[in-house]
Amino acid sequence: MKSTITYITTLFLLTGLLGCAAVKVYYPDQSSTDLTSSAQQSNEHAYWDKVKRLEQELNALSQTVDPPEARRVAETATHESAVLAEEYQLVRPAVAHNLLVVMGIKDRGLCYQWTEDLMQRLQALELKSFQLHWAVAYRGSELREHNCVVVTATGQRFFEGIVLDPWRDSGNLYWARVTKDSYPWKILPPSQW
Repeated sequence: MKSTITYITTLFLLTGLLGCAAVKVYYPDQSSTDLTSSAQQSNEHAYWDKVKRLEQELNALSQTVDPPEARRVAETATHESAVLAEEYQLVRPAVAHNLLVVMGIKDRGLCYQWTEDLMQRLQALELKSFQLHWAVAYRGSELREHNCVVVTATGQRFFEGIVLDPWRDSGNLYWARVTKDSYPWKILPPSQW
């Protein structure tokens, strides 16, 4: 019993020192009464700018990409990452949230759960000009394994794709080309999802 109390006390001290705080990631249809009009406009502009930048990168994957589909993928990935942060009642940093999930204080929010949930929401789009892949780095490592969604143009090689990682920045969607990201990504076969 004493070790459990010491463990919990240490956890709370550690998360306090890490700056652990509830995350609120902006998305347009979110009800927000705590923002001024100018802050709301600034958040809205930043949100749509982010969607546009991702859309451009998706379009640049291949000439075969359907631009309206690229827009839907960009909007869905950005929006649903923020929604998932809210659903998970996320705290930051992401590793502190992981600790809370492992301890049973939070239900979801591990990177593979982000990947699972984002993958399902992107699959619902029934994409024709894109393929979705489950990517994993350091598979089997208890402390280092990381998962994310990779999107490629249909028929394109996995390493030509774009990483979509909502976990890394606590619901604020991160993306990068697979070959330019810091993780050594490998494709996980669909039979293992």
